[in-house]
Amino acid sequence: MRQFVQWIILLSFICLPAVSVRGQAKLHFIVFADTDDPTLSEANRKTFNFLTGRFGPDVAGYAGLSLQMTAYSGSQCQSALFDQTLNKLSVGPDDVVLFYFVGHGWNNRQNEYPSLIFGRANADRATLESNSRNLLTIYEQIRAKQPRLTLVVGEACNKERSDDPPTTSNREAIPMHPTNASPAKYKALFRNYAGGLLLSSCQRNQFSFSDPKGGWMGTSWQETINQLLSDKTPQVPTWETFVKTTVQLTERAALANNQKQNPQYRLDVRQVTPGGNQLVQPGPTKPPGNRLCPPLDSYVNETALAGIREDLPFLKKMDEEISTDNAEEFAETFNRFYTNQKNFYDSLDDMLFYRKADMPEDCRQVFQQETRWVAGKTAEIIRRYKMVVKLSKQPQQLVAQARSELPSLIRRMEEILEKLDK
Repeated sequence: MRQFVQWIILLSFICLPAVSVRGQAKLHFIVFADTDDPTLSEANRKTFNFLTGRFGPDVAGYAGLSLQMTAYSGSQCQSALFDQTLNKLSVGPDDVVLFYFVGHGWNNRQNEYPSLIFGRANADRATLESNSRNLLTIYEQIRAKQPRLTLVVGEACNKERSDDPPTTSNREAIPMHPTNASPAKYKALFRNYAGGLLLSSCQRNQFSFSDPKGGWMGTSWQETINQLLSDKTPQVPTWETFVKTTVQLTERAALANNQKQNPQYRLDVRQVTPGGNQLVQPGPTKPPGNRLCPPLDSYVNETALAGIREDLPFLKKMDEEISTDNAEEFAETFNRFYTNQKNFYDSLDDMLFYRKADMPEDCRQVFQQETRWVAGKTAEIIRRYKMVVKLSKQPQQLVAQARSELPSLIRRMEEILEKLDK
């Protein structure tokens, strides 16, 4: 009998912890920080240390989540390691995924959100393209895994990569002292919401600034935590309040330094009961086959159109001023422009539209018919670009070719805008 009781006690010690761990919701905290870049290393290191040393553990501890942290900095800030991390990410229906990137970024006109550069920001264009991952795409990939709450934050510039890097301000690096945290407020944010937040530190065509204290949005995020999640304020914050406070503090820091930086975000959250595993954000549903198809305008990528609008004045100016007297300068300028925008124009037909995966088959056929004209115009644009740039080492011949090709190339771009830019 004594041996039987001993076996029961032993089985209790073996089984009970396993049930507890398996039933506990997790915080999957993924951080990538470029701390090797000479222009950003000091600021990014401070943000990285705050996120991994304080923020992640605080969220998990106060909200009652099991912390699963993956943090890469320095030479480990690599696109290959990011892809590996994302592919291995396995979440439960009550889990939270928080991804935070701090480093260089740029906009490739795919959408309004930046493409994050996982190291080697000053490499050649091809390497830059292969090392970049779009912030919106990351958000969609994580949400597709259906955690209860998805939080994706990108602290990176959102301009063309040909632009000069931002200068930092001289704001004094006064350390922010942590306040006494309110566990109930952490639980309210991280256990009582389902859905997603996508937050970028700046809008398209803006820099993401930093100084010795850290990135302006990163320090604003930290200030928001100290303000809203401390035990000194009676109000329980919502995610809307949290995000708006972070945005306001960032814009205030920019204004104080005579700069413009406006964070942008998507917030799609709803309140749920704690531990409500059944309250997972539903995936997209396909409309019935007899439902009217959305208008073509709903599939147009406005960011790609904006890219065309931005390039047209430059191309028209070149067309007007091109001369054999400035052939070498023109060849160098045109080659640099084409190198920076080659990937955009080579895939312009795809860039112009969002081809939604949940598009009903009958709507897809209508979409293909209505957009068939685009392929001919984009193919001609690509062909004319290549006919000019292939003579970049023969400036005089390039000038003659450009005089022939630029007017038609410009006209095709204008025709695309005339039909799609509503």
